[in-house]
Amino acid sequence: MFEFSNILPFSSLQFYYFFAASVLVALLAKWLFSSKIKYKYIVLLINALYLILFFPKPLQLLLLVLFSYFSIRILAKKGANYLTAVLVLSFPLIMMKLIGIHAFGNANEKLANIFQIVGISYITFRSIQVFIDEVSATKKINFLDFFNFTIFIPSLLIGPIDRFKRFTNDIETGYENITTNSYVEGYQLLLKGLVYKYILAECINRLVLNHLTNDGAITYHLIYMYSYLIFLFFDFAGYSLLAMSFAKFIGVSLPYNFNKPFLAVNPKEFWQRWHKSLGDWLNDYFFKPIFKELTTKQKFKPITRQNIALLSTFTLMGFWNGFEPHYIVSGILFGVYSMVHNYYVYLCKKNKKDVFFRTMHPKLVSFISIIFMFNAVAFSIYIFSGKLF
Repeated sequence: MFEFSNILPFSSLQFYYFFAASVLVALLAKWLFSSKIKYKYIVLLINALYLILFFPKPLQLLLLVLFSYFSIRILAKKGANYLTAVLVLSFPLIMMKLIGIHAFGNANEKLANIFQIVGISYITFRSIQVFIDEVSATKKINFLDFFNFTIFIPSLLIGPIDRFKRFTNDIETGYENITTNSYVEGYQLLLKGLVYKYILAECINRLVLNHLTNDGAITYHLIYMYSYLIFLFFDFAGYSLLAMSFAKFIGVSLPYNFNKPFLAVNPKEFWQRWHKSLGDWLNDYFFKPIFKELTTKQKFKPITRQNIALLSTFTLMGFWNGFEPHYIVSGILFGVYSMVHNYYVYLCKKNKKDVFFRTMHPKLVSFISIIFMFNAVAFSIYIFSGKLF
């Protein structure tokens, strides 16, 4: 008999049974009810069943979605500015992060029962996105569409971070998207995701990471740094592929999240290859508003505005991961990488030549850049892991 509790997406065999049942429900709905029932109600059924059967705090999750939805409606009606909206919608997430560092002393345990909700980070991101898009489009969003979007089961925990308009368009044409081709694509994504997450990532974790002993030697730090980076890639990319697979089987095309990130030649390209949906989200909803605000107030030179916006964005990303020092420092470090590269590009344009590599052959420049970027990322991710301090 199944233990229908605390089973998170892609973490157990029971969930894959639910996966298969969801695909069957979607297919039967297409055959039997496509002319009578809108597809968004089928997605609602799948989401609701998962919450009832599997999710560790379904009531808290529902309350979070309700809080986010009505906050958006009220903020939009009041004409709230960007900063106010972000702070209000991020309040539950901020509380959860503060609880994580025991900021409330003896009250921590009681508050944890309220604010420690699985998936809260991604729900917050999606809510901020909906607020900004709703205000700019001056239209209302109904609760059912918002609910399906914010807690869409395949991408609830780690993404990819979808866009509301793109997602709802898929839901509107959901029955049409369930085709032989979508099943073939979903099957390919499923196989690749399983190999990444349950073979490659597990092998690195069990054969390398679990056998490393911190003896203080530089070799330990180097082996752990590179091993953890490769493990995190296969584990994270594998999860994203599985999420895309599940979604594809039920007619939704989630955005691709990873595309050979270790071939990136600079920080900007890295974030277009590694967790791309997060990089795009940060660019649209943090970097651009911050840069626009600085430009509106005519503060600093354009290059300085860009660098302030870059550092602020990646610092916020660090805080989003957690309020612990290793998360924050890792985010800041990625911000510094981006600032340095941004200034380098600025100098090259200003001087109309490459100020660092000069006349070096482009292929050699690319090779050196890839090696440098790979090591820079490895170091920042090592800090992120919390093993350095």
